[in-house]
Amino acid sequence: MLDNIFGIIWSIPAILIAITVHEYAHGLVAYYHGDPTAKLAGRLTLNPVAHLDPVGTLMLLLFRIGWAKPVPVNYNNLKNPKIDMIKVSLAGPVSNMIAAFLFSLFLRANNFLFQNIIFNSYFYFRLAQGWFTLLHTGIFINIALAFFNLIPIPPLDGHHILLGILPEHLARQYDKINQTYGMLIILFLFVSGIIGKIILPIVDFFYKIFL
Repeated sequence: MLDNIFGIIWSIPAILIAITVHEYAHGLVAYYHGDPTAKLAGRLTLNPVAHLDPVGTLMLLLFRIGWAKPVPVNYNNLKNPKIDMIKVSLAGPVSNMIAAFLFSLFLRANNFLFQNIIFNSYFYFRLAQGWFTLLHTGIFINIALAFFNLIPIPPLDGHHILLGILPEHLARQYDKINQTYGMLIILFLFVSGIIGKIILPIVDFFYKIFL
C-alpha cells in the first residue's frame, strides 16, 4: 500500500510535465499559424495548473491513460484551416514523444551515473528509487498520452486530424456524429477495457524501445 502511494506521488511531476507539454504545444503551433485564442485565454503557458482536467488527470494517475483540458483553438483564425488543423492537432502527440525521448536520455544517463553507487542510507536509497520512478513514468505517460490522443473521437486530437484529412462533406457528417456521442464512446471504451487492450500494447512496445 505504502509503495503504491509512494509511486503515485513520484508519478505526479511526470504527469504534470506530460499534460503541460502536450497542451502548450497545441497552443504554440496554433499561435504560430495565426490563432491567438489560447494565448488570450491564458493557456499559452507552461504552468500545469492552467491545463489540468480533474477527471483526465485522475485517469492518468489510476490507469496511466487520460487527458488534459483541451486548449481552445479557433480554426477559422488559422492561415490554412484544414492543413493547420492537422499541424495543431499533431503538435500534442509529437511533443509527448519528444518528451518521452528526453526522459529516456535522462534515464540512461542516470543508470550510468548510479550503477556503481551503494547507498548507506535508507533515505537516499528511497530518494533514488523515487527519482527513477519519475523517469520511468515520464517515458510511459508521455507515450500513453501521445497514442491515446490519436484516437479519432472528440475531444481527442485524432478527431481533428481526421477532420482535416476527410473531404468537407464527410468531415461535417463525421463531426456531427462524434460531437453527439464522442464522450459516451470514450466512457464505453474505458469501462469495457477495450481502450486498454488497444492502446497499452502499443505503449508497451514503444516504452521498451525507449528504455
